[in-house]
Amino acid sequence: MDNEIFALDIGTRKVMGIVCRRTEEGIEIIDSETLEHPSRPMLDGQIQNIEDAAKTVRKIKSVLESRGNKKLQKVGVAVAGRDLATYASKAVREFELSEEITPEMVRNLELEAVDKIISSSENISRCYCAGYSPVYYELDGQRTSSLTGHRGKTISCEVIVTLLPKVVLNSMFAVLKKSDLIPTNITLEPISAINAIVPAELRKLNLVLVDIGAGTSDLALTRDGFVFAYGMVPLAGDEITEVISENLLVDFAAAERIKRLLPDEEKIKYEDIWGKKRAVESRILIEKISGITKKLAESIAQAALRLNGGSPPQAVIVVGGGSRTFNLIPELAKEFNLSAEKIGIRLPAAIKTIKNITERLSGPEAVTPLGIAVMTAESSGLNFIEIEVNNKKFKMLDFQQKKDILGALTLSGILARKRLYPRPGMAITCNVNEELKIIKGTLGEPAKILLNGKAIVSLSQKVDEGDKIEFQEAINGEDASCSIKELLGIEHQEIIFNRETLAAVPIVTMNEKEVNLDAAVLDRSHIRAL
Repeated sequence: MDNEIFALDIGTRKVMGIVCRRTEEGIEIIDSETLEHPSRPMLDGQIQNIEDAAKTVRKIKSVLESRGNKKLQKVGVAVAGRDLATYASKAVREFELSEEITPEMVRNLELEAVDKIISSSENISRCYCAGYSPVYYELDGQRTSSLTGHRGKTISCEVIVTLLPKVVLNSMFAVLKKSDLIPTNITLEPISAINAIVPAELRKLNLVLVDIGAGTSDLALTRDGFVFAYGMVPLAGDEITEVISENLLVDFAAAERIKRLLPDEEKIKYEDIWGKKRAVESRILIEKISGITKKLAESIAQAALRLNGGSPPQAVIVVGGGSRTFNLIPELAKEFNLSAEKIGIRLPAAIKTIKNITERLSGPEAVTPLGIAVMTAESSGLNFIEIEVNNKKFKMLDFQQKKDILGALTLSGILARKRLYPRPGMAITCNVNEELKIIKGTLGEPAKILLNGKAIVSLSQKVDEGDKIEFQEAINGEDASCSIKELLGIEHQEIIFNRETLAAVPIVTMNEKEVNLDAAVLDRSHIRAL
């Protein structure tokens, strides 16, 4: 069971679940199930109705558990690139002596580069990291395709970091929680797709991968052996379905069924919103959707060409259920200004690391789910843990080197509002009989931090899944205050004169004005005691 993997692709129209296992030869498919959402809980790749989306996930999970006679608890998932932001980041690591580079050292180097982006103040409060891809590695200043196994004193890596608004991933986490599933590997859909369908040996070519789903069309571009850019177009198969729905006056589900019959049926029968039986010729319907098909191709090409620096790529690979849209491939060829043989659909059969690809997983819509399974098996995505700060729960990226108290407090945003360290009280300086005196304020008290009810040892103390942190803000020190009597250490002196007891008070001036002993000392004052 330890070698078995559960991967889920929660799409705008469908959910696909795959159960597989690791073998020495790669990934072996055990079972799979696909279900359509009965309603529309997702729009443009973004979950809108958490409960409805969770219902579909629970059904798939139940079917696979029943057939396999096993309990599915952990899952690998991917999210669409809606509102995707990408950044480049570089990390460098130096050693005193030449060392052999291990996979763990490379992984930590990559995550260090990722952390530089996600720890910036503008990103940490509103975004989660959804994935990353290495752009290049360097060993002692020389470019290399891999660092593992080499020896050197300096290693570096540049990565593309992809960020998504927290609401996108939080909604995914909520669906999985309602389905009693723990996410162990999270990535971005175009990352999983390109890792599956475009092996390293093809990435020397300048390629554009387009994953056309129902809600979004995700892009990934390769060159010189690496993925160098990601993008997203908020147009996909649903836009074509909506045009059919508007023209034929049918609901969305009926329009989706009609779309899938194009162009195989010469005449398609349907029932409109009035309940009347009707029929439409495929050629007429194809003409009606030609405008939106062209617009989709145009939008994809514009976004890809912009990411590619304005020049056309060497080839375009298309995957995803939306790639089956009638006449889309020829339209893409026109918009990219490529010949027909340089653009086409690449199928799961091309994924060499997967065995037993069944008929249900043979279409282009299965590429991304299979890619999610591969990345989950390799643990090459990201993982999050849930921590609690002052009774509020947060998801924290599982970086081994950053999974500590300070990282958790920063992620929660509490340090933007409350102090970790106290501000010492202001001191008073004065001159007493030409001698400088300093009266210090109090230091205050540092923040009190408890981890699972116990005082922490240090801010670098590690946190784990489910840990609870209690934070009490630091108390600032009090400003210095002192009276003349306290400063000079003098009291009223009693003297007896002619058998009468009298109080003898020394004459004290502050800033050339006579003051009594109870007067407060002023900052930067000149005091003379006579």
